[in-house]
Amino acid sequence: MSLKYNSKFDFISKVVDHYDNLKYALLEAQTFDPVTYGFPNFYYKVMETDELRVDAYRKAFKKYRGLKNKVVCEVGVGTLALTKHFLNDVKKAYLIESNPNVIPVIKKELKKNGWEKKVELIHGDALKVELPEKVDYIVGELMSIFCANELQVQIFKHMRQFLKPNGKLLPDKIINLAQLCYAEFDKDYNHYPLFFTRHLPEQFTPQKIVNTIDLYKESKLNVIKKTKFKPLLSGTINAVYLHSWIQIAEGANFTGTDSLMPPTVVKLRRPVKVKAGETVTLHSNYHYGTSLKRAKFWVER
Repeated sequence: MSLKYNSKFDFISKVVDHYDNLKYALLEAQTFDPVTYGFPNFYYKVMETDELRVDAYRKAFKKYRGLKNKVVCEVGVGTLALTKHFLNDVKKAYLIESNPNVIPVIKKELKKNGWEKKVELIHGDALKVELPEKVDYIVGELMSIFCANELQVQIFKHMRQFLKPNGKLLPDKIINLAQLCYAEFDKDYNHYPLFFTRHLPEQFTPQKIVNTIDLYKESKLNVIKKTKFKPLLSGTINAVYLHSWIQIAEGANFTGTDSLMPPTVVKLRRPVKVKAGETVTLHSNYHYGTSLKRAKFWVER
C-alpha cells in the first residue's frame, strides 16, 4: 500500500527522506574550503538570511547609537550582511576581507550605495593587517563553537592594538557551556553541529560553564579545563554537547543558529558509564582556531 501526501507537504517530505544525510551536511558546509577561501559560496546566503544572528548585531549597533560619526573596522565582511547596517552612519570604515571571490561583490555594493569615499577596503589576512589609525569599534564574527575552528580569539588579540582607549569590540565575550551525553556517530566523524532536534544527543547532565572568553583580554590560545558534573540519569556517555553564548554588547546576545556557532556534539575519547548523582569530571584540552577534530574531551569518574 502506498500513501498519498498533500502537495503542500512535499517539501517536508523531501527533508524527512534526507534526515540521515543532513546530520553531517551542516558540518561539511561549515568546513573551511581553500578553493573558496572559506565556506562554499552558497553559504553567504545562509549567513545573510539569518535574521536572528543579524538582529543581535543590529541591537548592538543601536546600543552604541548606530556607531554614528565613529571610525569602525570590520574583520571578515563577506557580502556586507552586517556592514550595511552601520555604513550609513559611520565617519570612516576599514573593511577587511581575505576571500578574493567576494571583493568584486563588495566593491559593487559600496559603489551602488555611495559608500566608497568613507571606506578603505583591505584585501588581506586580518592577522597581518596594520591600520593607519586607532578606531572606535572593531566588529567581527569569525566565530565557531568554543572558538575551536575559527580565529576569533587570535584576530581580536591582534586587532585590539588598534582600538582607542575607550573603544569597543563587537562581540566582547563568549561563554562556553557543555553537557555530558550519548550520541551515535558515523565512523568518519567525531563531531557534528545540531541541524534538527532529532539529531540531539541523549543528555545526562545540565549545562555547565567550561570557560568564558573575554575578548578584550584573552591571550592564551590553549584551553585546559576540568569541569565537574553530576548526572541526573544513569547510563553510558560517549560525547559532550557544546554550546556557546555570545555577548555582542551588553544586552545584545546571540546563542547560535545553524548559520553560526550551532550547538555541537563531540565524541569523547572513550565511553564512560555514569550513575545518577555521582560526580564525574570532564577534561577539555583544545587550541583556539585549529579544529574540533584535534580537540580532546574525556571524562573520569
